[in-house]
Order: sequence, then C-alpha cells, then structure tokens
Amino acid sequence: MPGERDRFDGTVEFNRPLCREHFQLRIRVNEFPPTEPGQFIQLGCRGPDRAIDCDALFGRNLEWLDGQEPGLKQQELRGSLAMLRRPFSLAGRGDDDRGVWMDVIHRVVGVGTEWLSELAEGDAIDLIGPLGNAFPLIEGKSLGLLVGGGVGLPPMFYLAEALHEADWDAIGFVGAMTRDLLAVTFDGGGDVESQPIDSVHEFARYGFPTMVTTDDGSFGLPGRITSGLERVMEKLTDEDAARAVVYTCGPQPMMHAVAKLAEARDIECRVCLEQSMACGMGTCQSCIVQIEDPIRPHGTTDDGRPWRYKLACTDGPVFGSDQVIW
Repeated sequence: MPGERDRFDGTVEFNRPLCREHFQLRIRVNEFPPTEPGQFIQLGCRGPDRAIDCDALFGRNLEWLDGQEPGLKQQELRGSLAMLRRPFSLAGRGDDDRGVWMDVIHRVVGVGTEWLSELAEGDAIDLIGPLGNAFPLIEGKSLGLLVGGGVGLPPMFYLAEALHEADWDAIGFVGAMTRDLLAVTFDGGGDVESQPIDSVHEFARYGFPTMVTTDDGSFGLPGRITSGLERVMEKLTDEDAARAVVYTCGPQPMMHAVAKLAEARDIECRVCLEQSMACGMGTCQSCIVQIEDPIRPHGTTDDGRPWRYKLACTDGPVFGSDQVIW
C-alpha cells in the first residue's frame, strides 16, 4: 500500500456539468491512502506528459535573431499552461475491484480549471494526496448542519456520507446567486420556499433534507444561505440544538456569517478554510491564516486575542470557528 501521502497517476472516468459553471470530475487511481471528509488533493492541471523542460528553461540560450520571433520550444512559454497544481476538496470516494475513484467539483476561473473542464473519459491526470485534516465527528453530538457555498459544497457531500454511516441526522444547506448556479442535482420538487426539501440528490440519497436558497429568489428560499440556516435554527428544539454541530465551507464572508449564527445559539461550528495554495504540503507558506494561539502567539488582536500564523494546508484546512481570527 502507498504511504500517507504520495503522487498518483489517474484516469478520468467522467467529467460532467452540474450547472452553468461547475463540473463533477471523477478520477480513477489504482490505489490511494484512506481519506476523510475535509481533506483535499492537489491536481496537476495539465497533462502529466507536459512537464516543464528545466534543462531547456535554464540551460540553453534562446534562438532570437533580429527581425524574428524567439525560438521558444518549451510548452509553458509557447502558450497558456498551468504552472502550479490546484487544490480541490474531495466530494466523495469509493473503493471497488477496479481500484479507487474520487470526485471533485471544479469551476472554470482560469487556465488550470479551463484545462480541467475539457477533460474527457480516459484522459490522464496526476494528483498528490491525501492532504490536510478532516472534519471531526464530535463525541456526544448527532445532528450535522452542513452549509456549503459554491465550490465549498464538495466536502459537505462527502461529510453527509460519513454522518450517515455514523448514524447521525443531518440537514444540508445549498446556496447560489441564481438557480442555474446551484451545483447539485434534483430528484424532484417540493415546497422549496418554506422548509428543507427531500429532492437534492447529494443529500437525499442518505435520507437528509436540504434547504435551498438563491439570492435572486429564482429557486428555493430568497436570500443568502444564512437566511436558510437561520430559519432552520429558529425551529430547532433545545434538545436538537444541544446535539448539533455546524460544518461549513465556502467563501470566507459566508463562513464568518455562519460562524456568528452558530455562536449566537451556542452551537459548535467547524469551518473548512478555502485558501490559495501552491504546494498543499507546507513548503510554500502561501496559505497562512491567523488562528488563536495563547501558547506561542505571533501577535495580539485589538481586543486582546493572542494569535499565530498557521497553514491551511497542514494545520487545517478544518478549524474550530472560534479559533479563526476573522
């Protein structure tokens, strides 16, 4: 078996659109270490055979004659090519007699993700993982409120499976600006404006309902995803609130708002921080976040909280919301 973390060659099983901007990509590998919800992988967003020719880049002179274009031979200089890997949370994982499959959900935002969007069945792709820590299933709790925004939805799908296996109850929360940006699949209808529905496949397959919101009111409850969370929280009994944990991933302003709602109701909250990162393994130091740390602080906030820089890739990406210096 491979070690805790390694590089793997994979093959695309399918790459299908979920909505106007998001795609579900399933990758097959022969073997892969155990994974948990909240962990991520780093994808090489160019063909594995398109490695940088370092000898050519650093060890040769360019042919550049007067009145002519330079003789560029390296692919990374002749056209758009993603130089760095991209991090993606796992949306699901399965083990069968053909090996291991893993799902990620991606959105086209640049040259790397544009390359991903063009992948087809059988194409080669390479990855590094598993990386980061995972969402904890907290002892004594048994109700998960799973709040995912945009490309923060994938770990919620994977977590829903884990909660189902642990015999938890759960409610999913899905939000987008408009209906055609909802990165989920629907199995039916429902009274989407007043209560969670049972037709969002990614949660319904585990028996969990989902509260859907859109900013423009084109589907579900009009407003932000926090509007749906607040509506459900208001209806929780004291007993349900005591056994609840909020798990969230998405844009930082959304997670901060979710954390404040949980704090106001004394409900534990775990956040999966989305940070830009180049390596995913603690080498580049690009994904620093301010986390409360009274033991070895780097500084103190204006209100007296001791904080330390930590890395989302190795110390996280999952933290307690009360640890984060928002």
